[in-house]
Amino acid sequence: MAGKTVKTDKDIEREQSERIMNGVAIWCSYYRANPHRFCLEYLNIHLKLFQKILICMMFVSTHFMYVASRG
Repeated sequence: MAGKTVKTDKDIEREQSERIMNGVAIWCSYYRANPHRFCLEYLNIHLKLFQKILICMMFVSTHFMYVASRG
């Protein structure tokens, strides 16, 4: 039995919390790189191609202006 360590409840809780936060970090980085997929998968909003391009460009640039006119 030498070499075996007993984990306390606090250690187990800390490890679970670390695993959850690592998972959140992975998903955050995925959705930050793919904001159009966030709209589809999380918000369930189906976008047209030009809308996907606009959202990606909004995430890339610090200054963004989209002038849309009708007719």
